[in-house]
Amino acid sequence: MSESASHLIGGEGRSSAAAAEETFTFDGREVLLRPARAEDRARHEEFHARVEPHDLRLRFFGAVRELPQSVLERLVQMDHHRAMAFVAIGQTASGMLETLAVAQMHAEPNNEAAELGLLVRSDLKGRGLGTVLLEKLIRYCRSSGIHRLNADVLADNTRMLRLARRHGFRFVAAGQGTVRIVLDLH
Repeated sequence: MSESASHLIGGEGRSSAAAAEETFTFDGREVLLRPARAEDRARHEEFHARVEPHDLRLRFFGAVRELPQSVLERLVQMDHHRAMAFVAIGQTASGMLETLAVAQMHAEPNNEAAELGLLVRSDLKGRGLGTVLLEKLIRYCRSSGIHRLNADVLADNTRMLRLARRHGFRFVAAGQGTVRIVLDLH
């Protein structure tokens, strides 16, 4: 990665959460997987602009054209004691950094359970990014003492349901048109 990319990826003042950074190869390029930070905001806006409306509906359970500012703020200004978001960041051929996928969790105050969210850019779906991010989030939750990872998933979100099944999640009926996925971590 370029020097400017390394600065944005490494950064100063790392928290203990930042120690969880790792790189992997995707599509022939190096991708960094690390906790989301405030300087990611513009990339998150660009990322969501490249996600198709159908995929946004599957993630947010309704028609979403533009991500609300409050959701963006929560994604980049997290309380790392109860929430975490990991971003997969790649570099374009022109050297610009871009967000490829995001996985996040919000834990209950007692760490009994955490709610999971996962979104992969539409043009990159089905190629393993969701698997990498979900596995990272599972490892993080286990090491944080969280007992259970949950998510409500639309019944027609077959990719997410297949991913969850491959990772050992239980399926529980949740409500009309949704399935609750549950993974016991300890």
